[in-house]
This record gives sequence, structure tokens and C-alpha cells, in this order.
Amino acid sequence: MPGVRISVDPQEALVDEEVDIRLEGLPPNGRVTIKASVKEGGIPMSSYGCYTATERGIVSVRDQASLEWTYTGVEPMGLFWSLKWEPSYTMRGRMIKYDVNTPLIVTLVVIDGHYSWENLFNPSIKPLAMIEVRRRYKHKSIRRIEVKHGSTRGSLFIPPGHGPFPGVIDIMGAAGGLFHYRGALLASKGFVVLCLSVYKYDDLPKKQEDVTFDYFIESTEWFLGLPEVKNDGIGIIATSKGGMFSLLLCMQFHQKIKAVVLSSGVTFVADYPLKFSKGDIPNVWPVLQNIRTTSEGNEIFDVYQPTDDEFIKVWESSASVLCFVGDDDRCLNPAITERFIQLVPKEHNHRFQLLRYPDTGHLIDPPYSPFFRTSFQRLSGSVIVWGGSPKGSNLAQEDFWRRTVDFFSRRLRGNARAVVPYKSSNL
Repeated sequence: MPGVRISVDPQEALVDEEVDIRLEGLPPNGRVTIKASVKEGGIPMSSYGCYTATERGIVSVRDQASLEWTYTGVEPMGLFWSLKWEPSYTMRGRMIKYDVNTPLIVTLVVIDGHYSWENLFNPSIKPLAMIEVRRRYKHKSIRRIEVKHGSTRGSLFIPPGHGPFPGVIDIMGAAGGLFHYRGALLASKGFVVLCLSVYKYDDLPKKQEDVTFDYFIESTEWFLGLPEVKNDGIGIIATSKGGMFSLLLCMQFHQKIKAVVLSSGVTFVADYPLKFSKGDIPNVWPVLQNIRTTSEGNEIFDVYQPTDDEFIKVWESSASVLCFVGDDDRCLNPAITERFIQLVPKEHNHRFQLLRYPDTGHLIDPPYSPFFRTSFQRLSGSVIVWGGSPKGSNLAQEDFWRRTVDFFSRRLRGNARAVVPYKSSNL
């Protein structure tokens, strides 16, 4: 079928930007499959949609419905958020972009006819057209600086231009190591971001129980003192167990931390007493016998059962807190966060908000990220069930990201210039 063309506009963009995928030169009412493939960190993932061309031989993914398979209906970005492990891959790893200086390369292939998942990977298939799409977590103008200051370890992302800029600290969960993808993308919206490692990175502690609160205080004080960071208050974005560190920092710094975003955040000190030079902070011990082993993997939904007195009383600080949870979180019971919000005194309610998303699990990432209902977790050495569905999670992630950027823009911008997002037009 000569003359078939595929175009993607923009072909290179930040990962939270929607693209327009279009096919031309097809036979009238021709049946085609569009397959997307990406491989990052040795993890191969693919998705596909089946379409019928118009009388003019055109398929517009933005306007036309996929008839079947990894997504259905009119879904302009379905090829991205419905990516799943290819049949040849059995390790069940979660694909994470560690090197944000390079783009994710997603290859789109057009195939004649409608295919099933089982025969989509036949090596004898001859594509009608092909294009590579580059998806970036970091705008090219953003500077990344490795941080080794005192005991602080992480990465600093700084926008171009004359600062100071609104500052945000990014703290991930219990997996350890150093993750850049969310912080780099947030910096691409005009924030200066410190992606802070907690443990299992460089010379930091190897075990969770050896982490100290003093480390977070030192790192926050250093960040607050940077000339690139506005000096009237910063924000924190935290996932899962990172939530407890962010709330404790609010209690420590009061006026200096103005806004906190919790993505499936832990709102109490979990697992181990948190070491602190002024006295260890008591914890909620996990009830390990409540781990449920299912056909999908381990669910730790009911492992934590904090009492009202064990929640971190962050309302005693001046921070505004925006909480996001998934109704199908199989890792942390969303009712725990709901109870945390219920405990906020009425006079502080205006600073707290909880958003619950249907068909969404523990993992709430930036928009159009591949969906993982389960994945192998090195920390536990087992497959963990995170929960959610592909479409439900993407709807949540689009809303989560829009609200997060808006929340930080309003709370941290003050009288400074508007936060400027860097679009693909000047990548």
C-alpha cells in the first residue's frame, strides 16, 4: 500500500503534552492498526489501536475511535497511556525514565488490517509507515545539577532566566534511590526543583530504619538558602512514604513551607521510629499478617492501621495541603487519608483538600504515563498490587498534574512573575 503517511504534531514534546497523530494515503474505509512501542531500562512495552479510515483515506487519532484492544473509543493519547508489557517480557518491572536528559523514543508503526495482541508481534509483518516520537521529561533549557552538599544528595533542576523562582522539593516513596522524572517535568513549568534522595543512593543509608529526620532538615535549610529559590516559602511534592517526611518538615519549618502535594501520601510515621537528634519520632508498626497474597501479587492495603493520635498534625503549621488518592489503591487504604482530612480542625479546613479518583491505584504519575496495576518491587522482593485501571488512572493523572501545577503556581508565585511552562514549540 504505497503512499501511506503518518505524522505526529509535535513530534518532540514534553511528556504531559498531547500530540496529534494522523494517517493519510489509505484506501477509502481501509482497516489499519497503529502500534506504539518503547523500550526503556530493558523493559519493552507496546500498545495499539484498530481504526477504519474515512472515505478520503484518513485516520485522525484525535477525532476517530479505536475499535478494539489496548484502548477503545476516541483517545488522542491512548497509544501512550495504554502501553503494556510485551509478551516476551516476564520480569514485571516498572518502566521508569532515569536519564531525563534523553527523550523516551516511542516508535509508531502503521499495519494493514486489524490485529490481535497475540499476532501483533509476528516478525513477518511489514509496516506501511513508521515514525519516531520523542517524549521529554525535561525541557532542554532546564539545567540539572548533581547535589552533594553536606549530607544532602539529589538533583537540582533550575529554569532559565533571571530568578529567583518558586521552589519545590520532590520526595518519592520507600523504593529508595533517586528519581528525576517528576521533578524535571515540574521544573519545565518554571519551578526550581530539588529531587531529594532518601536512602539507597550514593553514600546515604542502605536501610529505611537508618534514615534520620536531621537529614531532611539539613537538606531543606540548604534549599531554602539558594539564591535561585524565592525566599518567601517553598512547596513539597511527595509520594507514598515521602508524605510523612513532607508533613514533618511543615511542622519543623512552619511559615517557610507553604504548599504540600501528597500523591497517595503516608500521613503518619510508618514502619520504623524516625531517628532524630532531638528524640526519635514514634511510628506506626505494619501489621504484616494483613498482607494478602492474590493471583496478581501481594496487597498491603490493610497493613497500616493508625489511630487518630498517630497522624501528623500538620494543621498546626501554616502549610496548605492537597491530597490525591485512588479509590482502588491496593497498597495504602485511601480511607486512612480520608480520616486524616476529617481530623483537620474546622478553622483550618480551608487549607486542606482531598481528591479521590475512581479506578485509580497507588501510582499517580504525570499524564500519559504507562499504567502498572502490578510490578515487581525490589524492596519487598515480591510483586506488589498497586491497583487501578489504565483509563481510570490516566484520567486521574491528567487531573492530578493540572491541579498540582496550578496549586504550586498560586501558592508559591506570590508577587513574582507568572510561572511559565516551556512548550514543545521551543524545544
